[in-house]
Amino acid sequence: MQSYYRFGSAVSPSVKKIIIFTTAIYIIQLMANIIAPGFIETTFGINHIGFIHQFKLWQPLTYMFLHGNFFHIFFNMFALWMFGSDLEELFGSKYFTKFYLYSGTGAGLCIALMNYYIFDNYGYSPITIGASGAIYALLLAYGMIWPNREVLLYFLFPIRMEYLLLIFGAIEFFGTLSSANGDGGNISHIGHLGGLITGFVLLKSKFWYQKKAQFNPFSSLFRNYRLARHKKRIEERIKAKEIIDTLLDKITRYGYGSLTPEEKRQLEWARKHFYPGNDDIIH
Repeated sequence: MQSYYRFGSAVSPSVKKIIIFTTAIYIIQLMANIIAPGFIETTFGINHIGFIHQFKLWQPLTYMFLHGNFFHIFFNMFALWMFGSDLEELFGSKYFTKFYLYSGTGAGLCIALMNYYIFDNYGYSPITIGASGAIYALLLAYGMIWPNREVLLYFLFPIRMEYLLLIFGAIEFFGTLSSANGDGGNISHIGHLGGLITGFVLLKSKFWYQKKAQFNPFSSLFRNYRLARHKKRIEERIKAKEIIDTLLDKITRYGYGSLTPEEKRQLEWARKHFYPGNDDIIH
């Protein structure tokens, strides 16, 4: 697989919508805090008293659209652009949006349950906000699909995605253990770890590959065929994108005429097997 320093690609449609929506919510949050400080965070941020005892069941979804300050939202949205656009092109807009929202919600449930375990006997309920759980799920998906790609960690140190995942996974695992002992600081390690776990479960779950017809008892007869076909088409898209990335880089440097006849045939094959934003292959 291709290895290069990753800075992101053009903003894809769903990524753009999520960034705009999250930024708009952040502006509303700032304005609301002038009138009623803390009301938005207490109502829509994730806290176990609100979610478990007061039945504010929307919190595991809404918390991911709130942020603590400018740098909090900036780095989350930067990571969303950096890793999300390629994933949306590969998965399709519908699947990508579901994956982002479901992963963030799963991370929110992990936060609520962990805080209930740690703090409920003390009557204390920390409030967690931010999209980091969903962002970590995107990081996991990106690393699983393109493990050999390199990113610049902190914009300085080149590192392959597979190693970055191992490092971040270890940090969040041991950070969660520290949080369970009441020493986690103000970083939601369980939210990050919950995003990684939820993202992994979703990527491996057959749920994503089923049509609504799966509830028909006869649909199971064709399930294995659909899964095999879907897997093949996803693998073809991954291979096609790698070819396109490599050859477009050569075209940018030396022009289209620098391609050999075989490379032109490869580019034509990749064009036919890669359809940006096409949701039809995701059932």
